[in-house]
Amino acid sequence: MSEEPQRPSPPPRWPLAIAFVAAVADQLSKKWVLNNFDLYETKEVIPGVFDFTRTYNTGAAFSLFKEHPMPLTIFSMLVFCMMILFRDKLFARTKLEQTAFGLISGGVIGNITDRMQHQHVIDFLNWYWGYDWPIFNLADSFICIGVGLYFISQFVNKPKVA
Repeated sequence: MSEEPQRPSPPPRWPLAIAFVAAVADQLSKKWVLNNFDLYETKEVIPGVFDFTRTYNTGAAFSLFKEHPMPLTIFSMLVFCMMILFRDKLFARTKLEQTAFGLISGGVIGNITDRMQHQHVIDFLNWYWGYDWPIFNLADSFICIGVGLYFISQFVNKPKVA
């Protein structure tokens, strides 16, 4: 009697909850900004350190590709689809990698939603203590934190190669 090969278990679903919460938090924060700030209006939160400043970005990080918003939107959607298709290869099911997947996914969904609704991304988080950082949003933060966690995951809990 031969044993049937064991099927790999499906990817966990809890990272999808992280993605959902991140995307909703991002969209709610942007809705709050749209309802409470005029374009380019600034409200100081921590004097000399942090403001809310409503602005927008038709490009990617640091306004890259701002002259090409539609190709950027299509490219973002393709990369996101590839990330989902190759989830098992890219995010090898460690908790850290799955958390990274959820955060990156939620951030990408939040920014793609903006691009589809407004043809640009709404930005409003303005840190300027010691350096005047580009203004960003929660989705950008989730993506950066997710990418950081993914890089960290590549150096921890990996088997040693002889």
